[in-house]
Amino acid sequence: MLARNYVALQFAVLALPGLLIAAPTAAQGDRGTNRPANSQPASKVPEAPIGHRQPTSADVPKNIPKDAAELAREKRDRELDAKLQICRGC
Repeated sequence: MLARNYVALQFAVLALPGLLIAAPTAAQGDRGTNRPANSQPASKVPEAPIGHRQPTSADVPKNIPKDAAELAREKRDRELDAKLQICRGC
């Protein structure tokens, strides 16, 4: 019984380092060689998925009507600027 456990322990000690080295390589797969013929080569920085993409100014609509709360906030900001003599955008 003790010899059987010793053999299993030796096998684990010898096999474990090899499995730890091979596992990340196998998980990555073969990148780049399975691309379709008409696809473009990968750039240095991959594009983020649509849900994680940073919005640009082109993504924001230009003519959004302002609601009453935003108009009231802008009015309060202008009044405060006049009192404090703050020049925004100078």
